[in-house]
Amino acid sequence: MIKTTKLLKVTAATMVCAFASIASAEDYADYPSQSLNFTIAFGPGGGNDTMVRSLVEVIRKYELYPEDIIIRNREGGSGAIGWSYVNQQAGNPYHITSTSGNFIGTPLVSNTDWNYESFTPVGLLANDALVIAVAADSEFSTLEDFVNEAKNRRVTIGGIGAAGPDRVVAGLLQDSAGITLEYVPQQDGGQLLTSLTSGSVDAVLGGPSEVAGQVDAGNFRILAYSENTRSNIYPEIPTFVEQGYDVVFSLPRGVMLPADVPEHTQQWWIDTLQTVIQTPEWQEGYLQRNGLSGNPIWGEEFADYLDDTNSKFESTLREIGAIR
Repeated sequence: MIKTTKLLKVTAATMVCAFASIASAEDYADYPSQSLNFTIAFGPGGGNDTMVRSLVEVIRKYELYPEDIIIRNREGGSGAIGWSYVNQQAGNPYHITSTSGNFIGTPLVSNTDWNYESFTPVGLLANDALVIAVAADSEFSTLEDFVNEAKNRRVTIGGIGAAGPDRVVAGLLQDSAGITLEYVPQQDGGQLLTSLTSGSVDAVLGGPSEVAGQVDAGNFRILAYSENTRSNIYPEIPTFVEQGYDVVFSLPRGVMLPADVPEHTQQWWIDTLQTVIQTPEWQEGYLQRNGLSGNPIWGEEFADYLDDTNSKFESTLREIGAIR
C-alpha cells in the first residue's frame, strides 16, 4: 500500500555535512576512486531508466560521487541480459544496477545465470504501482467498459516481460473480473508505448512514469491504478479496488551491487543513497512527479524484503499459470 511520503527539508549545509561524513569514514579506504558503471537492464524511457537517470542526476548535482558515472542500457530478455552482465562483475565495486519486478520474475520463468540472491543488496528506494491505459480514442472510457468487452471478444493487453509484474497484474484482473485476456509481452517501455499507439493491442499495463508523457499529450487515457490508494500524480484515476476488482500490486525500485564486493562498498552506497533520498530533487522531482511511494529499506532488510517478494511473486505466477 502506498503511504504518503513526508517531504524533508534539505539545506546546502545539510548536504555538505552528510557528504563529509561519508567521505571521511576511515573504513572506506580509497573508495570510490574509479568511474562507476551503472547498468540499466531495459531500454530508454521505462521505469528503470527513469529511476536510474533521476538518481544519477542528484548524485552529480551534489557531487556525491567524485568520479565519472557511465550509464548504459543493456536491454533484452526481460532484463536478463543486463542483470547477467552485472552478475558477471562479481567482486567489482564499480558496477551497480537497479531492480524492478522483472528482477524477481525473470529468473522464475527463464534459465538465467542469476537471481535476486546473486547480488549485494543496497536499498529499496521506492515502490511503483501499475496503471492500465488505453488510447485516447479507444472505445473504452472506463475499466468496466474494458471488462465487459473482454467478456464478449478477445481483448489484448500489452506489458513488459513474459512473466513480470505486468503479467501478474493482468492475471489478477482476469481472476477478479472472471475474464480472459490475451497478454502480449513487450521488451521495454518504448515498445510498450508503440504497441498501443499503433493499435496492435487494446490496452497496456505499465508504471505511471512510462505512460505519463503520452497521457499528458492527450494520446492515452488511464483506467485504473494498482494500489489501495490513488496515485498522487493522477488523483482523479480510481484504483482497481474502488471499481470492484481485487487488484493490489506494486514493484520494487531499488539498487544492487554485484556479489562479493567489499562490505564497506555496500555501506558507502547505503550512506550515500540515504543522503540522495532526502533531497527535494528526489522527493519532489522523482517520487511525486512519477506517483511513487518512498518507504526506503536498506541492506539485509532489503534482502529480506526481496525474499518475501519472491515468494509472493512465485505463488501468484503459479496461480495464474505463468509458471508450473
